[in-house]
Amino acid sequence: MFVPQLDRNAREGLQKQIMRQIIAAIASGMLRPNTPLPGIREASVRWGVSRNTVVLVFEHLETEGYLQTRPSRGTFIHPTPPCSTSSVAQLGNERGAAAASLGEPSWPGQAFIGDPAQERQTPDGVFNLGFGSNMPLYRFPAWQKTIERLLLRDNWKRGGEFQPNAGLPFLRSTLARWLHLRHGVTIDPQQIIIVTGLQQAHSIIAHALLKTGDHVILEDPCYPGKRQLYEKLGMHVINGAIDRKGIKLADLAPEQARLLCVNPGCHIPTNVTLSLPRRKHIAALAMQDRCLVFEEAMYDLLSFEKKPIPSLLSLTGGRNLLHAGLFAPCLGGGLMLGYLVVPWSFLPAVLEAKLLTGNGLPWLEQEALARMLDSGELDNALRRTRVVMMRRREVFMAALERFFGRMEFCGTEHAPRLSWFLPGGFGKVQPFLTEAEKAGIRFPGNYAAASSRSHPGLPDLPNLVSHGYGEISEEDIPALFSRLSNHT
Repeated sequence: MFVPQLDRNAREGLQKQIMRQIIAAIASGMLRPNTPLPGIREASVRWGVSRNTVVLVFEHLETEGYLQTRPSRGTFIHPTPPCSTSSVAQLGNERGAAAASLGEPSWPGQAFIGDPAQERQTPDGVFNLGFGSNMPLYRFPAWQKTIERLLLRDNWKRGGEFQPNAGLPFLRSTLARWLHLRHGVTIDPQQIIIVTGLQQAHSIIAHALLKTGDHVILEDPCYPGKRQLYEKLGMHVINGAIDRKGIKLADLAPEQARLLCVNPGCHIPTNVTLSLPRRKHIAALAMQDRCLVFEEAMYDLLSFEKKPIPSLLSLTGGRNLLHAGLFAPCLGGGLMLGYLVVPWSFLPAVLEAKLLTGNGLPWLEQEALARMLDSGELDNALRRTRVVMMRRREVFMAALERFFGRMEFCGTEHAPRLSWFLPGGFGKVQPFLTEAEKAGIRFPGNYAAASSRSHPGLPDLPNLVSHGYGEISEEDIPALFSRLSNHT
């Protein structure tokens, strides 16, 4: 039976000691999936700690996906717990073998087509600083209970029917109410189209509303797949430079462009938030019908800002504005569901283009997401995720400053992303990333370093390191930097 070995004189608190040892026991196989743990009272007595400490340990590890509470039965090791990379690395010499198996890292600009990182999974013992999360929605008890209810009753029969191409009506109506609460804008459910991701949303808009030779303004740098899409379809891409306040329109002529694409809440990869004056400028362009605007909302659901700046959807009321959101960055890449809000005048063409991309979406995920939204459980899951991510961000930033010294961060208001400038004494970004990957630390998709264009507003952009921290636990962060110090 598992009993943690506690050092009451250690600087590390009892709660963290217990969590670390449970994770290590899971990684080593000592605590196997579905193994029951003692109840709170029993654990308190056996482990020699307060009940409150046990409660906090269980809640934290359940949120992280290591434990699972089963009503009327107790607390168990999760059937599919996440891998604790630091614990696995301590069990043997996997680190060297895993690092050797990585091969040469891909050029950081290849975050889309031709990137080997898109095809390979992270080996055990390798730290992955990608933009996913080890707290995906499907690990939350509320999501699991919703799925069980749908499958155990006769609801599952609906899964055998073809679903509406624009998305499940229940999900679209629920999203309309949810968006109204978030943005203060009345949206008809028919204006909402369910998509499998922002890339599909861009593809639909490009095919429905643009033609060869049209000018499209994209933030520079931006997600490479988006740029490649418009260029492959024959559009002329105009680079919108980024500074500390977001995209700079002063040097552009947006009225001459057919489409302006922006991510106001969290520019990728700099994490810069678009300022309110610039949002008002873009909103005026849309409302005066001078330019069609595409607003992305990728990481807004996990914003750390106490009072977020109004979205373009809020400022325009949806006039001449396309608004797209995605749940995957916040709730796990496995939930590739997003939405696209379309003005009435563009709706027929967009629906036709959507029909050409596929004949519908899976019923189960749409129905479950709609029920989570409708019951408020999705917002509860987001709040819990936000608390964990805020704490993890603080630990990671503190570890960076202990390792590098004084740091310059770029946009720290959104999870699970972090961007910072590599200090001068550590050379250039690409060699640094290469050495880090040799040490078994992966920075996928750091494509800011690949940009050859000058950026007067952000002259240090070539030194930007952009990564996630959602796929590692707090307990792994010290081990990550210990490994980094031995290889750089």
